[in-house]
Amino acid sequence: MENRIRKFFLLPVILLALSPIILTGGLVDGEMDKPVKNRDFAIEKPNTVKAIYLTANTIASANLPNIIQQLIDSGGNAVVMDIEISGGRLSFPPKNEYLKSINEGSRLLDNLTEIVNYLHHKGIYTIARQVVFNDPYTAARKPEWRIAYKGGGLFDANWLDPSKAGVQYYNLMIMKEVAEFGFDEIQFDYIRFPASNHGVLDYHYDEAKFNRWDVINEYLKKARIIADEYDIKMGVDVFGATIWGNVDWKDVGQSIPDIAKIVDVIYPMTYPSHVSPGYYGFNNPYGAPYPFVHDSIAEFMLAANGQAEIRPYIQGFPLRIPNFGEWFVAEQIQAALDAGATGYAIWSPGNNYNASWSSMPLEPALEAAVIQE
Repeated sequence: MENRIRKFFLLPVILLALSPIILTGGLVDGEMDKPVKNRDFAIEKPNTVKAIYLTANTIASANLPNIIQQLIDSGGNAVVMDIEISGGRLSFPPKNEYLKSINEGSRLLDNLTEIVNYLHHKGIYTIARQVVFNDPYTAARKPEWRIAYKGGGLFDANWLDPSKAGVQYYNLMIMKEVAEFGFDEIQFDYIRFPASNHGVLDYHYDEAKFNRWDVINEYLKKARIIADEYDIKMGVDVFGATIWGNVDWKDVGQSIPDIAKIVDVIYPMTYPSHVSPGYYGFNNPYGAPYPFVHDSIAEFMLAANGQAEIRPYIQGFPLRIPNFGEWFVAEQIQAALDAGATGYAIWSPGNNYNASWSSMPLEPALEAAVIQE
């Protein structure tokens, strides 16, 4: 097993009718160039996207120029940034009156267009991370959007029901507003159902006629219309486990072959820390992550069938890794690139990339390039 080689208040209402499923401050002074209009300065997508993830607080901090310079000096070329503060509150004040009535946002990133322009002038490909259906901030304000139990009452306060029209419309409005800032790509996280308790949950869609993955696919088709309108690429984060079993992807509604037909990029979260030793024959994911990451990405490549890029998240945090360090990040990146990934995004929740900078120059091994030919 370990040795085998594997590969989106002014949107036309018609968007809600497309699916048959829905039935009933800042930067250091002098560091930024003169601002330009948000679409006047375009960035070509790098052939190999080498990204780090940054929280809204890090983006707003005075340390941002230092981080970006270190990224550039290390060979990196992209940033995935949160457009929400943890919990779902928008990190910027929305202009859309409908959004304001639910989520007034904050002024943390009230200069978001300026920030995107700054990154573009630095040659950085900009990716906005939007957390979709796991949203406690909105759930507290719109409890009618939450998932209900079949016997009455409401499920986990973190979750919105992905099949409810209001939930979908709200998130599409956020996407539309974010696209106007000039990002190169929008990335959806928590674009899924909860991973458990389905037998006792009463979703809004007709479960006798549709499946959870139908709901997710139809939502993504609506998002695709907005992405095309704004000429912005669209990506989705998916569980790394969705590629290995016949259960997990059905539980969360993430069908990789279907998703690949709609989006531009799939980001598998193939964190070694999230599997146990022996998982599908991978006996040492904590001490030897290369086989698990390589074979997982190879399987994603096969499932996507060339219709979407595979660009995984790399574990840049020490959870469950006794000897975490530069070697651990490097093995994952090398494995992903060798298996055909078109880049990666390193995830560190605390935005500490000391163990990651040295891996940015890595390229696919020669043998891997020969195999793919």
